[in-house]
Amino acid sequence: MGMPAKFPDLGPRNLPVVEPPSSDRPKQVSEPVDSIANDFSIVVGGPVYDFLLRIGLAHHLPNILRRIVLFVAITWLPLLTLALKDGVAFGHKVAIPLLYDFSVYGRLLLGLPILIVAEVVIDPAIRRAVKEFLDAGLIQEGERPEFENVLRRVQRLRDSTTAELILLLLAFFPVFVFQHEWTVGTISSWHTTSNGLTSAGWWFATLSAPIMRFITYRWAFRYAIWSLLLWRVGRLGLHLVPTHPDRTAGLGFLTVSQRQFGILFAALGCAFAGRVANSMWYEGATLGSFKLLIAGFVVLSIVVGLLPLTMLSLTLRKVRQSGLLEYGRFANRYTEAFDRKWMHGEPPEPLLGTGDIQSLADLGNSFTIVDEMKIAPINRRLIMQLAAQAAAPLIPVIIVGTPTAKLVNAILKMVV
Repeated sequence: MGMPAKFPDLGPRNLPVVEPPSSDRPKQVSEPVDSIANDFSIVVGGPVYDFLLRIGLAHHLPNILRRIVLFVAITWLPLLTLALKDGVAFGHKVAIPLLYDFSVYGRLLLGLPILIVAEVVIDPAIRRAVKEFLDAGLIQEGERPEFENVLRRVQRLRDSTTAELILLLLAFFPVFVFQHEWTVGTISSWHTTSNGLTSAGWWFATLSAPIMRFITYRWAFRYAIWSLLLWRVGRLGLHLVPTHPDRTAGLGFLTVSQRQFGILFAALGCAFAGRVANSMWYEGATLGSFKLLIAGFVVLSIVVGLLPLTMLSLTLRKVRQSGLLEYGRFANRYTEAFDRKWMHGEPPEPLLGTGDIQSLADLGNSFTIVDEMKIAPINRRLIMQLAAQAAAPLIPVIIVGTPTAKLVNAILKMVV
């Protein structure tokens, strides 16, 4: 093995200080910051959650089975009961009986439960990310009080009564936006006949659909809160090192957290897939007529899924530019000293085995890392996962809607 790497004497240097791991440093985190980080949540809170808490349906966040049963019992079971009473649950009385309606399955029996399950998937990931800002030393001692203020302001927004009241109003009184729930469809169904809404249709329009919309809007609001949190944290004086091997100055852990939000796009994909299936099976539409819509849905899911991470782009861009300047200046000093020592002077030692060569290579690697640094903690794996989760519910529809010959040919091309 060669000699340990060493640099020529260049005088004072402004190099990043490598601190020991957080587990080896003295615990200096103030108790309030540590406490709020441990209990931080964008899911547990708000007037509706407090109501569920009081009636015993949300006394523990993992206790989601009871809520799923409750919401299905409120949104779908009455539809079945009323449709059976009116004779439109199955049979040939209407073109689309309730039990043959793919849209209802996609929205109420798949999408709605998945949105509830998302709480136990996303909330722990966000809590781990918030704690990592402290545990990794990204929040310096002087910024801890402001970090605490950011978390508290975000939680106050999460608990806003005004915000959830607006969401409830938008969900239950969409008079001008969701007219199709109140109008007669192009073909008869359990929802509407030539005489107007059925009894099941009235329940769906006044309660089932609004509940689904409210839970969707509530997640959209929580998603905006997460984006706001990252934007505000990015404005703090984060201790970011441009040579961090994750190529995002130490913020790579946010990529892992963001993957968990893919479950939301899977839930929306279930509702979308149900509507597409209905159009194909009962209205004579072809799969080809939905290609642009399907592609647009997947692309939009990716864009929205990556949006919160772009809140840190300005901060990372500044870190990258500063790193390029600092490491560029240091590289100039080092290479000039190396050139004077080994090329234009009398070498004080044999070149073979010297650590200067390894140091020069290490400096080049460090500069390359800074140069390749991303301005957002986004990678290909995150993009592919978001796309896969958004597209997964549509795969059965695509398979069934594709002619058998084309499907067989496509499979053979992939395996042969």
